[in-house]
Amino acid sequence: MNEGAQSRSSVDANRRWFAENASYAEGIARLETYRTIRAAIDEQITGVGRLLDIGNGGVFDYDTSRAREIVAVDLFLDEAPPESGPPNVTFRRGDALALDESDASYDAVLVALVLHHLVGERTGDLVPNLRRAIAEAHRVLRPGGRLIVVESCVPTWFHAVERVMFRPLTLLAGTPLLSHPATMQLPARQIGALMAERFVPVQGRELPVGRWILQFGRRWPSALTPARPWMLTGSRS
Repeated sequence: MNEGAQSRSSVDANRRWFAENASYAEGIARLETYRTIRAAIDEQITGVGRLLDIGNGGVFDYDTSRAREIVAVDLFLDEAPPESGPPNVTFRRGDALALDESDASYDAVLVALVLHHLVGERTGDLVPNLRRAIAEAHRVLRPGGRLIVVESCVPTWFHAVERVMFRPLTLLAGTPLLSHPATMQLPARQIGALMAERFVPVQGRELPVGRWILQFGRRWPSALTPARPWMLTGSRS
């Protein structure tokens, strides 16, 4: 495996979990935290002509009518029937690290709550994977097009804890103790720095949370986790 490649076990676990887990979509719709995320995305995509939604998972965290045309890609979306989505949405299979999309063909790219899933076999694989995902988003954007990232972020100290816990979580993933795939969250500042390698200007803000947040696909009190949603944006020069 090349350095930075997403592990096969991670790809399979994510495909299986999101394709078969209707409760995730229900959780997104119910919780105040995700209604706030929806409003933030709606603001960013309003008036966009052609939007690429990477890692869509069959779930729309936003009002699809805000963009003229949406192409939603994920590891299993080639299995989705065309009639299952809104009329302006096309589902396609797509890999965030190697998109099968033409250069400079989108006005905006959305990557919502996806980056922490792009893990590899080792803790050090996440950052190279994010660089590849950001490079792919840059490639498919037209000049002046915008990258919109919504991501669950953690403080630097907690990221260090997650690095230690990553291997045990990988072993537990898919078992009765942890049905959710193993993930790893990064500090918002680090994601912003990675985006700034290709996009300008990069702007970020923490989004307000409600009482509950989803952790490993389960409802969790926001007060008991340092994870917080951030929105980061940048334009292709």
